[in-house]
Amino acid sequence: MHVLSKEQIETYVEDGVLVAQNIISADELKKYQDGLHRTLKEHGVDPENLKGTAQNLLKLSSTNGSGGVLDIFYQDFQLEIGSNEKLFRATQQLWRASLAYDEKSQNREYLSSIGKEEMYHQFGAFDPSKGYMYIDRLGYRIPTALAEEIGEQVARDSCTKENTIKSKKKKNMAIQRSLTPHFDVCPDTFYSNDKSKWRPIQCFVALSDTPEKNMGGFEAAKQFHRHFHKWRQHRALSEVTRKDPKTGAKRKEKIPAPCLGEYTHIRPQEDESVMKAVKHVPIKAGDVVFWDQRIPHANAYKNESETPRAVVYCSFLPDVAVNRNYARKQLEDFENGKKPRDTWIDFNEENQKVKVSSSHNHFQFSELGEKLMMIQKW
Repeated sequence: MHVLSKEQIETYVEDGVLVAQNIISADELKKYQDGLHRTLKEHGVDPENLKGTAQNLLKLSSTNGSGGVLDIFYQDFQLEIGSNEKLFRATQQLWRASLAYDEKSQNREYLSSIGKEEMYHQFGAFDPSKGYMYIDRLGYRIPTALAEEIGEQVARDSCTKENTIKSKKKKNMAIQRSLTPHFDVCPDTFYSNDKSKWRPIQCFVALSDTPEKNMGGFEAAKQFHRHFHKWRQHRALSEVTRKDPKTGAKRKEKIPAPCLGEYTHIRPQEDESVMKAVKHVPIKAGDVVFWDQRIPHANAYKNESETPRAVVYCSFLPDVAVNRNYARKQLEDFENGKKPRDTWIDFNEENQKVKVSSSHNHFQFSELGEKLMMIQKW
């Protein structure tokens, strides 16, 4: 099954970003939107009454509201998206076009526009017709004005001293904020085999329109994957001020830019040129967005629209050893009703239990879905 056209594949290879309009049908979009709204209501958030219920979004975020990312997993509509055949077939096409998956793969028609270094990875040969579902989160970012209004009220309700509310900056009260430009890989360990997973292509399905800037939408630095390797070799060090514990004297030091697991923040000063390259990408509900893991990306600083920005993150993992190991653990967590093991979540027995839909253990995967979940072998 060929889902993407040659022109779409060429766009992805060239830009490292592709917005595809021909994967999710109108009926599927409606079903996914209904599933999202039903799920939010089950978690105490009514999309029809956000002013009165959106404070419950705080309970669903392990990132303090950053990006509107919610720790909701295993809902039926999420599993349907994750096992959508057209979505997986499109990913297969992009794997074939952009990655060196065997010793002959460098003779492909796209070699003229992509270099060997851009195609190289350390995980060896793999079959691009096989892969695994990566169970991920939801994105539901409410308008900034509403996030600030509710944040002020939450802070006011929790204050024990009259002047506490006055001492805080308004921007720090918002229950949600932007997810600033970043990578979901660490440049310093990019070629290391010591990873929890290898996810060369990231993806989400948009459930809302974000055609203009400052609607909370997706932003990316197109074509940066072509410069990533050179950039990572010459990336500026971070300057920090340290205090001598004995003398109290302060001195400046330069250290490598920090990574938080596989998350890397783009620094406004040292990485200024990268920050400037991150631009708004217009998206409509039903679009599927793919991007190379070496593309810096973000969501907008503000959501100045009147509606939430809604997406479902839904990538796939190539069939290599590290991903087979990850998929086995993911299946174990799914069957036990626990959150997926993830770099954003501290893994322990106490916090791993997750609220799932009543049909969680009865969800009927398709034959393809069972293979993507490692329930069946490829």
